[in-house]
Formats: sequence, structure tokens, C-alpha cells
Amino acid sequence: MSEVRGVPVDYTNLGYEALRESMLDIARRTLPEWTDHSPNDLGVLLIELFAYASDITLYYQSRIASQLFPATSDEPEAMVQLMRLLGFQPRSAVAATVELAVALDATQALPVTVPAGTAFLTTTPAGERLQFETPRATVITAADLGPVIEDDLRWFLPVAAVEGRTVTAEVAGTSDGSPDQHHALAEKPVIDGSVTVTIAGPGGETLWHEVKSLAAATPVQRCFAVQRDADGGVTLLFGDGVNGAIPPRGSGSDQVEIRADYRVGGGAAGNVPPGTEFTTSVSEIRRCNTPAGGSGGTERESLDLSRDLAPRLYRAQDRAVTADDYVELALRTPGVGKARAVALNWNDVLLYVAPSGRVDQPSELLRRDLLAAFESSRMATSTLRVLGPEPADVYLSANVRAEPYYLQSDVYAAVTAAAAGLLAFDAVGFGEPLYLSRLYDALQSLPQVASLTVTQFSRDPLGGVDADGVIELAPFELARPGYADTIHLVVEGGVAR
Repeated sequence: MSEVRGVPVDYTNLGYEALRESMLDIARRTLPEWTDHSPNDLGVLLIELFAYASDITLYYQSRIASQLFPATSDEPEAMVQLMRLLGFQPRSAVAATVELAVALDATQALPVTVPAGTAFLTTTPAGERLQFETPRATVITAADLGPVIEDDLRWFLPVAAVEGRTVTAEVAGTSDGSPDQHHALAEKPVIDGSVTVTIAGPGGETLWHEVKSLAAATPVQRCFAVQRDADGGVTLLFGDGVNGAIPPRGSGSDQVEIRADYRVGGGAAGNVPPGTEFTTSVSEIRRCNTPAGGSGGTERESLDLSRDLAPRLYRAQDRAVTADDYVELALRTPGVGKARAVALNWNDVLLYVAPSGRVDQPSELLRRDLLAAFESSRMATSTLRVLGPEPADVYLSANVRAEPYYLQSDVYAAVTAAAAGLLAFDAVGFGEPLYLSRLYDALQSLPQVASLTVTQFSRDPLGGVDADGVIELAPFELARPGYADTIHLVVEGGVAR
């Protein structure tokens, strides 16, 4: 608050009406001879024009100011730029992994090699076509195969595969020999860590490697950094001759091409259900499915999560010392959904990890990635062991009386969905207790439900309702539904058909 010729001015009045009224109030105080403040007056017209122009100007100024702080920014691209100032890059979509069972003819000559990069295709119930690729070659020998079963097939498990599609030899641009070159990749979303670059010129091809930052690169180091935008697109950044080498310039008609190989995909769609069937071009494979389903696929990091994680990771500074450091850095590893760490002593750390979207054991690929990620951040003398969560099966049953004007089938679906939400992967954490009162709140608040009685709320499949209405969990347990359909219901009332 300040004054203009003794008249107080409130600078929080930002809207058109507030600005108009404030200017008219100043006019009344400073120009008492001006008495006609009706809309027909020319002076009022000018004030309204100024209020209108000021309202628009202040709107854009406020928008610009709000984008300068993580707590108030709501523009994805602005948030990405702010996070970059902290050395933080929001996590891109993470690709799911599957362990495939493949069937060969009993008379098939062995060994059979499934090459690295072999594509396995499937279609989701929503009609989306997904591609998984093998990260390494798998050799199937006679000793690896199971006995002959139906259709004279012998099965082998597992063949590891990762969701996504490989783009090869894409020409991202041509080098002009200038420092700080930027070249954008054509397809998105690009899976983190999958980009390799080959620079091809008159002197042949050279392989350039990705680094986290060009700041520590030497003048002759052939490297590049990856800069992501809010939509999952990627721009390749090259050095300036001081921090990182400059891609050379061609001569005459001999251009220097910057070619990129990378993978696109990622997201929760890759968490396919158990038993999903796949097809492949490997002629020796007769059938292929995933007994356990896919896990680890997550969507790109939300703005709210970035606001929360960026300051915490800035404090950790890529060093794993405390248990919280281990948890924060583990959550940055693609495919990790939940983590909890405990130090057995000064140099022995247990890291409990659940893959994204499912209470299950982490795959071997995820364990390997975690150990590799901590290799440079943990103390040299510390020992890290990666373990899976201890599943805690929870059994729920209820008698539900429906409102008379709802179909019983709709009531059943709504109550089941609400109960499943309480035990959803994103809703529970390691060791978090479950409360009967929250189950009643979630179900009773549904408009389809007139009344209900919970008859089972227990970890015992034959149990009733725990006496205190609380299901306690051990520190490294994660709750999950005990029934395939989450909850057993008896629905009364409503419309039967």
C-alpha cells in the first residue's frame, strides 16, 4: 500500500472492476470539481480504457511471475526450465519389462538363439499395439527346455523383453562445425538412456556417447547431452570445444550427418496382464506369453511430483549416505514404483523395491539397473542388497443395500472400484496400516449405496473383521487385494436386472 498525493493505492487490486473503481476513487479525491462519473462521461470512458489495458498487462505480468517459481508454475515447459536450473530433469515415461515364456516344437533342432533386439508384439484390450524388444541375446539349449506337453511343445522361461520400439540411423541433422549445436529427434516419447549417436563424415563414422552434463567434459571428448521437453521430445546438445568436442564440419558436398539410434515408448500400457499372448518373427518360436505379466511401466513424471522431488534430490546431491538418500535416488531409477531402505549397520544397506504399478518382486533387469545406478553414489565400503516387498494380502467382504433406483450390477461395480482404490498400488506405502473406518467412508459415500455392513476386513482369508478395525503391516510389507476381484459383495435392494 502506498499513496498518490495523499490517496492510498492498493496494488493488490488487479482486476478490471477493482482498477476502475480505484481510479475513480482517486479522481473523486484529487479532482472534486469532476462530478459526473456516469458511463456517458468521456473521463469515465478513458478510465475504463486504462483499466482494461492495465488488467490485460497485469494478467500477463502475473502469469510470467507465477512461472518463475516451482510452487506456482503450471506451464509444463516453464517447469522443465526451472527444474533444469536445479540440475533436475523430470523423469520421462518408463518402459515396462516382461519375462516371456516361449514354446518350441519338441523336434526343434537346438540350440536356438533369440537375438538381441528381437521384437515381440501384442495388442492390449483397448486395441493399442505394443512392441517389446529383447535387450540381449538368449540361447536356448536342450537342458533349458521343459518336458513335452500339449501340442508337442517344450517351454523355455524366461526371455527378458522391454517395451518400446527402436529407431535406427535417424538423421537428426548435419553439422556446420559451430559450437553448442542443437539437434532435435523426430519421434517421441524417447526412452531415457536409449540414445546413441554416430557422426558420419568424409573421414568415416565415429561413435559419440551420452553424458549427464557437458560441464565436466574435456575439449576432445566425443559426447553429447540430452535435453528433454515437457512432451517427451529430446534435443541433442553438443559441446563448444571447451566442454565437449564440436562435431566436425563437412567440406563441399560432403556433409557430416548426425545419426541417432534410440527407443520410443514407455508408460503404464506396458504393464500387460498375466497370460498375455505375443507374436514374433522368430520362426522357431511356436507360442509366446508372459506368465507374470509386465511391470515397471510408468507415465512421465507429473508437475506435482517434480515440485516435490526436485528440492529433495537437490539436497541429496547424488550421494547415497542416509536411508532417505537411498530411497530418493532409487525412486529416480526407471521402473521403481516404491522404495524403502534400512541400514543393518554402518556399511550394510537393504533396499526394498517394488516395480511400478504392482506389488511384486523386481525383475533381474531392474535389480541390475539399481545396482548400477548406486555404483557411483554409494560410499565405497558400503554393501547394497536389493530385495522385493513382502506382499500383505488383504481380504474384504461386505453386505451392501443399494438405493432402490440403481441397478445391482452398477452398484456392485461402483463398490468394487471404490474398495480397489483403497488397495491400489499408488494408494499404499511400505508398512502403512489399513483402517476399517476408511473403507466405510469410501463405500458409504457412494450415491448408489444406502447402507452397508463390512463382514470381512482381515489378512486371514477365513477371518472376519479385526477387533480394533486396523490391519497392521510390517515395515517392508505392501498391501494388495487378496481376492482376484478385490472384494466379495452381497448386494440387496436396487434393480435386479
